[in-house]
Amino acid sequence: MKASGQTSDRARCGHGAPSMGRVCIDFDRTRDSEETGAAVVGSRGGEGARTTELNVAFCGGAFSARPIAMNPTEKADIALNTRLDRLQANLRETSSDTARRFLFQSLVVCVGLGEALTDYVKTIGEYAQARYGQLKQTHTALSAEHAALLTSGNELLERLKANPGDPTVRHAIERAQRDMAAIQKNLRRGADSLQRDLAPSMAMVDELALTVRRFGEAGEREELKRVLESVVEHVRELYRTQPSLPSKNLIDTASWGKSAVSEMEQTTDFYEAYASAGYQVVRAMEVMTIAVSPTPPATADEISARANAAVATRLKAIAERLAADVAQ
Repeated sequence: MKASGQTSDRARCGHGAPSMGRVCIDFDRTRDSEETGAAVVGSRGGEGARTTELNVAFCGGAFSARPIAMNPTEKADIALNTRLDRLQANLRETSSDTARRFLFQSLVVCVGLGEALTDYVKTIGEYAQARYGQLKQTHTALSAEHAALLTSGNELLERLKANPGDPTVRHAIERAQRDMAAIQKNLRRGADSLQRDLAPSMAMVDELALTVRRFGEAGEREELKRVLESVVEHVRELYRTQPSLPSKNLIDTASWGKSAVSEMEQTTDFYEAYASAGYQVVRAMEVMTIAVSPTPPATADEISARANAAVATRLKAIAERLAADVAQ
């Protein structure tokens, strides 16, 4: 799948990079979104999250209690914020308009990565809540049916005590037992299906966090190339395993990966390459978020259109927000 118009979208997000002072962005809304996902699939432990300027709030501990050692999202948080600090320092020091443009684009995609990962986890949580609501309704109905069968079965047992040789009563009891066993099986199947539906998308959270960390730490083009290869592989794996998708081959990830690497390698400045790679990583996260949304895509064209629109909207909003912070 190729991203039509992706170069122009990225260029627009960094056009006319402002004179950067110390940028400070409020990410409280992304922390709120973490709780949406955690409400169903787990709980977030720990308080007093580390705050820095341009602190990108990931979903550390969204699926399990926070351990003493840092988890992948916390490590990604540190790597990305370190990069953000470095970008701001470089912006203050350089006087080249071209360099400033590439640095600003890199700044925008770094913030976009944090937001995109948060939204990916939030979407999984919303999907889990919706599925849980459906299962709860089914569970309530089946439990009521099971209770009615149990009451009927007890009455049949009393009748059998009074007339042990009645074959009709015996057959009715056997039928009630089979029906109750079937209900219990359906209840277990529903809970198991929720776990199966969530497993592929949840498995990608730590993988994406590791990719974000590697992007934040990348200092050479070869490292950026490996980041691109990794994130495209994440997309391929999710689309291969996500149960809600109509097909396992909606995206030509091989062509996409080659195109993304080729575009990055054609750049002449490292931070131009960095912004190019970052754009593709953000786009990959949008593609993955679409896959776990309540309205999963049906065609490759739909994926491309929705992802391109989401990336353009996100990066434009971030660029405007950064520019507004500088103007204050």
